[in-house]
Amino acid sequence: MLFSYETISSPGRYAYRRGDVTLGGLFPVHEYGYPREPCGAISEFRGIQRLEVMLFAIQQINNDKHLLPGIELGALIFDTCSDDNYALEQSLRFVRSRLASSTCRCVNASARESIHNDNVFGVVGATLSSVSVHVANLLRLFQIPQISYASTTPKLSEPSFDYFARTVPSDSNQARAIVDILHSLNFTYVNTIYSHGDYGEGGFREFKRLLKSSSAQDDEMNLNKKRQQQRICIADEQRLTRDASIADIKIILGTMFENIKSDVQARVYVLFVTKEDARKLLQAIKLINGTHRPVFIASDAWGKESSVVINGETDEIAVGALTLELVSMQPLNFDRYFNGLKPDIIHGKINENHYYNDGDSASDEHSTSSRNPWFNEFWENRFGCNLQTSPQCANHQLNVSNWDSKLQFIVDATFVFAQALHSYFNCTSTTCFNMSLDHINGTQLFQLILEKTFSMPDFRQIQFNAERFVPGHYRIYNYRRSHLASSDTKASPYEYVSVGEWKIGQNKNGQLNIAVDSIVWPGSNSQGLSSATTIPISRCSEPCHVGELKQFQGDSCCWVCTPCNETSIVVDSQEHERCELCPIGYWPTANRTACYKLKETYIELLSIQALVPICLSIVGNILTLFIVILFYKKRETPVVKASGKELCFIMLAGIHLCYLMTFPILLKPRILNCVVQRLGIGLGFSMMYAALLTKTNRIARIFESTKKQGKLRPQYISPNSQVAICSSLILVQLLLSLLWLAYEHPAVDFVAYDRSVTLKCQMNKHSFLYSLTYNVLLVLVCTMYAIRTRKVPENFNETKFIGFTCYTTCIIWLAFLPIYFTAYETGRHQIHISTLCITISLCASVALACLFSPKVYIIILHPEKNMRLAKQLKAQGNTLKFASKIPIKPNFTNNHKEFLDTTSNNDANSKSLGGIKNKDKSQPLVSKLGVTRLSLSHESANSCKKTQNNTNKFKTSTTTTITKAENHLNNEKYQVKINSFNHDDDDSLNSNPIRGEDGML
Repeated sequence: MLFSYETISSPGRYAYRRGDVTLGGLFPVHEYGYPREPCGAISEFRGIQRLEVMLFAIQQINNDKHLLPGIELGALIFDTCSDDNYALEQSLRFVRSRLASSTCRCVNASARESIHNDNVFGVVGATLSSVSVHVANLLRLFQIPQISYASTTPKLSEPSFDYFARTVPSDSNQARAIVDILHSLNFTYVNTIYSHGDYGEGGFREFKRLLKSSSAQDDEMNLNKKRQQQRICIADEQRLTRDASIADIKIILGTMFENIKSDVQARVYVLFVTKEDARKLLQAIKLINGTHRPVFIASDAWGKESSVVINGETDEIAVGALTLELVSMQPLNFDRYFNGLKPDIIHGKINENHYYNDGDSASDEHSTSSRNPWFNEFWENRFGCNLQTSPQCANHQLNVSNWDSKLQFIVDATFVFAQALHSYFNCTSTTCFNMSLDHINGTQLFQLILEKTFSMPDFRQIQFNAERFVPGHYRIYNYRRSHLASSDTKASPYEYVSVGEWKIGQNKNGQLNIAVDSIVWPGSNSQGLSSATTIPISRCSEPCHVGELKQFQGDSCCWVCTPCNETSIVVDSQEHERCELCPIGYWPTANRTACYKLKETYIELLSIQALVPICLSIVGNILTLFIVILFYKKRETPVVKASGKELCFIMLAGIHLCYLMTFPILLKPRILNCVVQRLGIGLGFSMMYAALLTKTNRIARIFESTKKQGKLRPQYISPNSQVAICSSLILVQLLLSLLWLAYEHPAVDFVAYDRSVTLKCQMNKHSFLYSLTYNVLLVLVCTMYAIRTRKVPENFNETKFIGFTCYTTCIIWLAFLPIYFTAYETGRHQIHISTLCITISLCASVALACLFSPKVYIIILHPEKNMRLAKQLKAQGNTLKFASKIPIKPNFTNNHKEFLDTTSNNDANSKSLGGIKNKDKSQPLVSKLGVTRLSLSHESANSCKKTQNNTNKFKTSTTTTITKAENHLNNEKYQVKINSFNHDDDDSLNSNPIRGEDGML
């Protein structure tokens, strides 16, 4: 098999391997040259290694008897020098050779001429995206398929490049990986630098597009995920010009450093630059005198390239950089193959026409010669010798251990062409049936490339997606000091250490796995791995605390934090954030992004705030029921009747209702409870104070009438009239309460205070007080009457107790109001409710104690004072005179002479109620039932008989005084008929309470 190359001095050198079909190749054997020179220095990794691995793959294909049986695959490889214009010029030879093979071939052409006329059915390459774009535009015109192993610009996925595919992923994947890295490290404000050309510009455009699309997706994202992934903004972006010098880059960096505000921390620089620009960038940063140490996140053009960092110059500047590199495997046996290569020299001269046999000599590293025209140049550059002048130069031995990361993708592209051609020729494992070597349809061949799944030598399966590239798998490297440098002097002091990976998952979304704690950052102590724990800060504004609102300042990553109310949440809309108040009964969550429903609470019946009012209510109800029963049993007694039993029972009903109001107030609020509260509180008070007002008004009118001449009896003082007046006053309160219910509908309200919500009846504090205004008016009027009747004779001193009731009630309400309003305003609902219950019960207790306890005292402990006869005698005795004569039997004086003498001087044992001021010397008769008859008229004692005969005419009244004296009356009886006044009102102050009574003498 023939390999040929032109002389080293020729700029048009190429590597050629004869075959039945020819596969083209484009590799940057030389670096990009200066403006006056098309090519620069030889490139070991991206040039020599990549070219040799393609030749190695072709050798494997030709050695495989089951792949393209009977067909030998040839190669035609050109150097691109990393220059798109130069590469386009070289690619024209692919087109010229195909045109020549399809027309005619000169018979007398030399062998050297004939190799240009082979039909190239496909091209593997190129490396740079800018070179691939130019070449793809050329090859598509002639329907020549092209598969790149390193070009990653998203532009090449456009439909216009319909004959272009690649075994590496697009930069869209790489940009997504960088965005995910920034999110995971919370870098939200970054600078970007990108190179001129399709690679740098295309990668930056894709990166910028992803940032915008991620911001748009944030609007549809749930709040929790959005909080975890903040938006990423670009602080500054700079494009490096073509052939930018170190000085130019230094100026650009200086401008970027100056644009950073003092309060902004933007340390991260995202790089989409070529290897050459990355090297210049590190040199420019070293020249800048300052303490600013940026953090680099670089694309795969930097990757693991050792040539980017200049040992001893920029290695410390590069410490902490995170670079992406496509995950690839070293082709099997390629290291043995490459290290066994030797320069091709015959008798001290370079062999320009070397024929290489693909036999077993390939495995003998001592007999293998280089098969590309640039290998000798690489050899001399690596060992620093000259093959023509130094015979010992060829005796060196390659011992390469660092390999280019794209070797696998070159092997993949070569095998894809071979297997697609195998299917195109309809080959089996032994033969091919459709062999038309001179007329290969590029369209059909490329369609097979896109549709089929291909098996690689390392048993991997690859298939191109809809965008004509193979989904990527990136490994993330961190450049740092080597931990082996201190123990091994031969080891490199710096190294690339894998800290994570990014790959496309089954859901077609990127999955990032990065060990953040193992990263060494710039400025940290890189001597030890354990010190790499502090993540640099790269953001425009400090993150807001929980519950604070971001007010953006032009940029979506720069803001000022403003706190929201403690009951508000932060809602992020499509335009901006806002504070939103939680509904009543809800409270913000811990992260202030949502509201949760508070537990509904109300006064527990077993709490101290409820037990005190309940106990007071129960005791008051028991006492009230006891008094009701007692008054009902003693309803015909003077004490009960004189106090107005009807009004007493109405008042007791109001007191009982006030005590009962404790329970609907304390129970769990419901609509029915709220209605009962509205009606019951005012109604209970009105029943008490209306009855009290009616009674005091009656007393006042009666004693006012006694001061006037004429009619002595006032109107409407009968029991029925009093009940009617009292009912009318109560009805007014009932109507006001019903109007209140109609105006302000009852409902259960939520009172939220200090992360708790309390159920209560919806009742405006002012409306509640307004509803009690009528009762306050009743109390005030009643107090006025109590003051007016304070000088009533002692027999009618119930007015004093009425006054005490009114005064105490006013004091209680004056003390209640500040406590009520203070508890309401401060949200202490339990104290608020408890105070209301206790106040109502105290008002009822005051009325019960002041008005009914004296009567109960007389009824229970002094029943003798509750007798009609005794009570009337005691009340009238001081103003009446003794009767002068009473007929008696003759033996009455004799039998009791001794007793009369005693009683005439000492009346301690008698209850005579008349005669202290009376000068009448007559003595009363004393017996077991002593009766003294006193006349109320002004007539003398001798006219007693006449008075008795004319009782009805003069309407006299007779009273008797009973004196206890045992064994002084011996069966003497005197019948006295007591006449009554014509007044029939039982409760009238002028009535005769002893009418119809018979006195026994």
